[in-house]
Amino acid sequence: MTSDLLRLQFVHDGDGTGELFAEVRCREFSGVGSAWFSDQTVIEFAVSLAAAYPLPKDAPLSLRGGIWNMAGTALEQVRVGLEFYPIGPLGRVGCHIVLNTGNRDVERPKSQSSVTVELETTYSRIEAFAKALEMLAKGITNEAVLEAEG
Repeated sequence: MTSDLLRLQFVHDGDGTGELFAEVRCREFSGVGSAWFSDQTVIEFAVSLAAAYPLPKDAPLSLRGGIWNMAGTALEQVRVGLEFYPIGPLGRVGCHIVLNTGNRDVERPKSQSSVTVELETTYSRIEAFAKALEMLAKGITNEAVLEAEG
């Protein structure tokens, strides 16, 4: 049996942006998705996540990308969404993951495929994942993996 995990890969476009590919496996659910991000956005998120101890209860750290409105001011469709937050008082951490294909046909909103899961993990795994994510966005490594625990 495979372990529950989140695997990210980042394909740089050469202009300061890239496509972030996400794969998640959690219990009997799995899915893949991708969204475009600036390299700097991913780096800043990774640095914030690595330094966040304890994670804020009322303001989870999140990274979300997908289809933006024409003005570029609001995210209309989330294609990749990650949110990190504490679970209880014993150092457990949750990572809520949302992956969507987006609407292929606006007349048929049910044509969208999606998966939403929560990985339970620890601060030490979050820290290692955040450092790998920063290196991923800088082009130093090929993937960042967050493994579940418990």
